[in-house]
Amino acid sequence: MTVHHLLEAELEILDAVSFYKARAGDLAVNFYAEFKRAREEIAAFPEFWGGVGGGYRRKLLGRFPYGVIYRIEGDEILIVALAHTSRRPGYWRGR
Repeated sequence: MTVHHLLEAELEILDAVSFYKARAGDLAVNFYAEFKRAREEIAAFPEFWGGVGGGYRRKLLGRFPYGVIYRIEGDEILIVALAHTSRRPGYWRGR
């Protein structure tokens, strides 16, 4: 399946990478690699991860406190947010 990102999700990804880069460059590389792996898994098995209401699903990242929020739209996947698991729950609803 083809994967697309909303602009807001792209900005959240960049913000998270910048955050980890400021702490230690290797953390940023590891974070982005983990995100890419999650994105590939979502593309391969989009219905595997549980729904969080409203047609949205969430795949948690392994080593980092983030979830990839997405929805399936026909034969495409739309990533709507990269949401921190402890901050502002549900802020991405309605995107």
